[in-house]
Amino acid sequence: MEREDYQAVVDLTSEALGLRKPMPVRVKNVLKGMANKQYITIPKWLENYDELYQIYYAIHETCHYLMHNKNHKDKFKKDEDRALALWGMSIIRKKAYPKSLCCNGQSIKNIPGGIKNGA
Repeated sequence: MEREDYQAVVDLTSEALGLRKPMPVRVKNVLKGMANKQYITIPKWLENYDELYQIYYAIHETCHYLMHNKNHKDKFKKDEDRALALWGMSIIRKKAYPKSLCCNGQSIKNIPGGIKNGA
């Protein structure tokens, strides 16, 4: 996905969750994504994974921004679940990040650290 694609995901998710202010997205060669008061950073390495995982990642960072929440405690997870449902996605977590992801009932296969080959 390109920066504009991530921006569309962030904009649509933000609007659906009640935030009208646009949040700029940038794609950079960084180890992990982040959300702060000025922008959302998406790591370039995501291009190696399924496009639906890339969408998940943009939603995850959008939730950090929208919920003013830097941790992954229960409230964040509940808010993230609600945002993912808007996109037809569901998550089984290994702590905070996906052990597996589904979109419209179909497993998303190429995710980092996910369940491999249906195991």
